[in-house]
Amino acid sequence: MVMNQSQLLSSWPNLEKRPACDEGMELARSFLKAARECVNTLGKRRTSGSRAELLWTYNAMVQHGDSCQKCNEG
Repeated sequence: MVMNQSQLLSSWPNLEKRPACDEGMELARSFLKAARECVNTLGKRRTSGSRAELLWTYNAMVQHGDSCQKCNEG
């Protein structure tokens, strides 16, 4: 199942309206890209690397969001 990057990032303009700092937005973008890669490699025996990247980007995004005042507005 191949997912086009534009499909996954189609909601990005809506995300840009959310209060967040530049670092938080970059972490969110990295997470969405990692999610796309994880979906694109499902069932191809290459998923361990993409899953690790997905978890790493998710954890980085959450950790940043927990401590960033601007990302916690709204």
